[in-house]
Amino acid sequence: MTGERARLAIVLKHEEWVLERVAYDLAGGRATARQCAETAVVLERVARQLREHAAAVSFGGGAVDGVVDAGVLGDEGGGAR
Repeated sequence: MTGERARLAIVLKHEEWVLERVAYDLAGGRATARQCAETAVVLERVARQLREHAAAVSFGGGAVDGVVDAGVLGDEGGGAR
């Protein structure tokens, strides 16, 4: 599982750069429709990977098929932070 965590961390750091770039472009009025659509795909992919990781951790660290809603993982706030 350590390899999976490391891979997810690397993906998140890369996508952080992508999100930062689009945030600056949006603020400056330079973001294109394609850039926004590609960023949405990145966010969806990262969200899926994080949900899968959360499911694996909550169910003992093994590989888990499917998606677990964050609300069932004991998040007192009921949502992402």
